[in-house]
Amino acid sequence: MNAQNIKVIVFDLDGTLYSETSHFAYYAERLKERLPQDVQDDFIRDYRAAEKKKHVIKVGRVYDVLHDLILVHCDRIVTEAYEWNGYKIPEERVKWLYPEPLVIDNERQISIGDFWWVPVPIAYHYGLDFDACHEAFLETRRYMMSPDFTMKKIPGLKETLEKLRTTNKLVLLTNSPEPDSRAILRKLDLDALFDQMIFNGKKPAQTLKHFEAIKEAFAVEYGEILSVGDNWVNEIYPVQKLGVKTLFINTHELSPEHQADVVVTHPEAIVAVLRRMAVET
Repeated sequence: MNAQNIKVIVFDLDGTLYSETSHFAYYAERLKERLPQDVQDDFIRDYRAAEKKKHVIKVGRVYDVLHDLILVHCDRIVTEAYEWNGYKIPEERVKWLYPEPLVIDNERQISIGDFWWVPVPIAYHYGLDFDACHEAFLETRRYMMSPDFTMKKIPGLKETLEKLRTTNKLVLLTNSPEPDSRAILRKLDLDALFDQMIFNGKKPAQTLKHFEAIKEAFAVEYGEILSVGDNWVNEIYPVQKLGVKTLFINTHELSPEHQADVVVTHPEAIVAVLRRMAVET
C-alpha cells in the first residue's frame, strides 16, 4: 500500500479505536436476564463455550435466524452449515437451502463479524427477539457512557491521528448510536479529530453507500481511501472490490482468505502502521 496515495482514512469505532472487552460480559448478562429463567443457564453455558471458541457460533460465520443454523461461507456462498448441537448438514441439503448468495441483513441472516454479535444468535436461539436484543445493546452502551466504565487509551493513537490530519481527512463510520459513540470518543480524547462522523451506519448493508458519499464529499478516488476496521464483513470485504485500500484488525484470527492490504492482530498494532503512513506522507 502506497501511503502517499491515501487522502481519506475511514475508521470503525468499536474494536478499532479501543481494545476494551469487559463490556461484552455485561452485554451477555443483559441478554441473559431478558430470557426465561429456565434457559438462562443454557444461554450462559453456550456463551462461555463461544468465548473459548468451542461452539459452532464463531466470529466470521453467519447465523440463519429462520432455520436456526450456523453457516460458513466464502464470498457469501454457503460452504458448510451446522445445527446448534454441532451436527454438520449434508452438502446436498446445504445446496438446496442456500442456492443463492447470502443476503446478510443482520435480521434474517446475522453476520457474526465481531464479538458484539457472538451472544446475539445464542439469545435468539433461546427465545429473544430483535427488540429485546436491541434493548440489551442500548443498556450496554449506556453503561459504556457512564463513569463506571473505564477505558484505556491506545498509546500513541491520538498523537498519530493528529499528525495524519495534516495531510489526510479522517472519517468515523460506526454502527453504534451517536450519543454513546460521542461519549466513548470523549473518554478516548479522540472526539475532535474527525472531519466527518457517521453514526448508525448500518454496515454492511449500507457500507458501499457510505463510501460512495465519502468519495464524493472529499473529491477523491476509491483508491485514495483507506478503510480501517476489525469487522471483515462490515469494513473490509465490501470496499475491496471498489479499490479502497484496507487495514484489517484480525483480532479473532479469521482464516487466511480474510485478506486486506495490511493485516494486524490487535487494535494497538494500527498505531505503528498509521505512524509510518504519517511519516511517508
